[in-house]
Amino acid sequence: LPGGATLFAAEAQQLQHLLTNGLGQPLTQTKLAAANTIALVVDKTITAPEGYRLTITPQRVTLAAKEPAGMFRAVQTVRQLLPPTIEKPGKAAALRLPTVQIQDQPAYGWRGMHLDVSRHFFSVEYLKKYLDLLALYKFNKLHLHLTDDQGWRIEIKKYPELTTLGAWRTLNNQDSACIKKAKDNPDFALDPKHLRQRNGRTEYGGFYTQQQLRDVIAYAAARHIEIIPEIDMPGHMMAALRAYPALSCTGTATWGKEFSVPLCPCNEGTYEFAQNVLSEVAALFPSRYVHIGADEVEKTTWAQAGACTELMQREGIKDVNGLQSYFVRRIERFLQSKGKQMIGWDEVLDGGVDASATVMYWRTWVPTAPLRAARNGNQVVMTPNNPLYFDYLPDKNSLAQVYQLQPTPAGLTATEAKAILGAQA
Repeated sequence: LPGGATLFAAEAQQLQHLLTNGLGQPLTQTKLAAANTIALVVDKTITAPEGYRLTITPQRVTLAAKEPAGMFRAVQTVRQLLPPTIEKPGKAAALRLPTVQIQDQPAYGWRGMHLDVSRHFFSVEYLKKYLDLLALYKFNKLHLHLTDDQGWRIEIKKYPELTTLGAWRTLNNQDSACIKKAKDNPDFALDPKHLRQRNGRTEYGGFYTQQQLRDVIAYAAARHIEIIPEIDMPGHMMAALRAYPALSCTGTATWGKEFSVPLCPCNEGTYEFAQNVLSEVAALFPSRYVHIGADEVEKTTWAQAGACTELMQREGIKDVNGLQSYFVRRIERFLQSKGKQMIGWDEVLDGGVDASATVMYWRTWVPTAPLRAARNGNQVVMTPNNPLYFDYLPDKNSLAQVYQLQPTPAGLTATEAKAILGAQA
């Protein structure tokens, strides 16, 4: 660290950890960039966020950046250039790096992965392993899908039954599919730590305490990865409705014609619940974003509810898509009062959405959605289900399709293209 460049102290420690794994002992730290040193230097001429320069000669290795995030990406490039043995403690006779000069910066500011911990629960240890892999490949966002019909995975102190009841389920068809696949691939096996016996039945599930999530958030932040929480609403709420069925228009937690019965947007108690939940989420996660889902909403119960008819007449709402828009806008205004920016899946466009919202495009069968969002003034994250939903079984073309994906869709003007923040799988 020439001149005691404390700006990069954390990144120097991470590089030291990698090299100690490979060499069996740490390197000496110095303030002088002499021969036979690895130098982490501040370079203010590097203007791109997360940009860095890596120069490797027989005499010295120089990592240059203007900010810690860029230096961390440089460390990850060194990690990629070193042999894989550095990933675990050991001792090598020597560690060799090729002589190279690399100047690198991201093409997109959003490089994300989405992990669904509702349909299948993953431990804190797994999340940290996942974050380490994201760091290696220079991802900078982790979108955690914390709630869905199949399980509520985040402790909400005001509503304890969301986790005492909503975090557990009897084995469903998804679990059965995993059990079947586990016969040939043990990676599919349900973790016994996530099974419990209750009232004579086997239940699968679990949840993260707020303290556990603080630990994971800090672990991610040290790797310059932002965690975006998703609390899916008003649909995909069966886990919550099992605990608090009065929040639906029917007072039940069941399946509708296509999807699960959603929260009732026509009762003020729904907004009190949502705001209380989101207040705890906003206080816990430092990310500027909170994702509210708003996808695949079963609106038939709304059309049949007298309270919704009254609300629609009072507010001049023409149809149930407009009713969803009313719900989304109210939630967005509340999140803005907490200093947060709302994200929703591209269904938020159907009834109209304010330009201040960020849209995640996933429905490839609605190819005009990114253009509609950009022209509406929304920023867009590209998450097309084909090829970026990795729960689909891969085939011989999958890797090439992912690698060749262009996040900015064709047909956008240069101005419209600026709305595309990046991509996420």
